[in-house]
Amino acid sequence: MNDCNIIREWDGDRALYRLSGVFDRAGAWALRAELDRENAGEVMLDFSLVRDFSDLGVAVVAHGLTEAPRRVLFRGLRQHQLRIFRYCGVSIEETSAREALASAVSPGHA
Repeated sequence: MNDCNIIREWDGDRALYRLSGVFDRAGAWALRAELDRENAGEVMLDFSLVRDFSDLGVAVVAHGLTEAPRRVLFRGLRQHQLRIFRYCGVSIEETSAREALASAVSPGHA
């Protein structure tokens, strides 16, 4: 059973991946497979609709991103997930970190 939904869209010139549900190990490997096939030069990962994160899932994606030749932006992450990405060697720009946290602190997020 797949509890993580991944929808790919275009947002201008960047590929936008909207994730929802539970971001677990299986969802992380599915996202990583999608990203390995991605041709866009810039990717936005939108986690704002994810209700539960697995630290292992975050680490799986993070390790895949360290080899990515593209710019990756984040949205909807909490401070803990941003820290895991950084610990795993993913460089997160200040603007991406602000955007990642902006939707995480909006009403309705714990």
